[in-house]
Amino acid sequence: MTSAPDPAPNLQHVATLRAYISPEVVNVGSRSTEHDRFIAPVIGGFFKLTTKDIEAEIIPPGADWPIADSSTGHAYLDVRLRAKTTEGELYIQYTGVLKMNEAATKAFSGAHDAKSTNFGDASWFTRLTVETSDTRLKWLETSLLVGQGRWHVDETGTAAEYMVYKLC
Repeated sequence: MTSAPDPAPNLQHVATLRAYISPEVVNVGSRSTEHDRFIAPVIGGFFKLTTKDIEAEIIPPGADWPIADSSTGHAYLDVRLRAKTTEGELYIQYTGVLKMNEAATKAFSGAHDAKSTNFGDASWFTRLTVETSDTRLKWLETSLLVGQGRWHVDETGTAAEYMVYKLC
């Protein structure tokens, strides 16, 4: 007799991350005829925990170094950020894949008519890792964290915003 498989893992919402992108995105060129590498400096934002009253401010230096593949319409994200709480520092790194639709292209390019999108408007998922000197947040270092992204546009600028979940 075979035993029933263990139940599927659950996702627990643990944080919201918002990273404002500089309007001065640089296209550093092409790896091939269909792949362009960009540098998108991150100029601010926040990493706010949902279960505790802790918010880390994203501070420079930080950037996304995505590769855009025009043959598939996807961007392959490679983001590294620095953030600071009242009790320590955080290093946040995430990689992921974003399906570049019209709204994503406008937001990433800083178009004047770019608008915020909703979670689920595009296929946009990430895996995050966190290193920290803030002892209250050490549990993040051993957690498997994933995120779903969207564009957030406000008076501050254009930001990549993520709902961050812990796999449990």
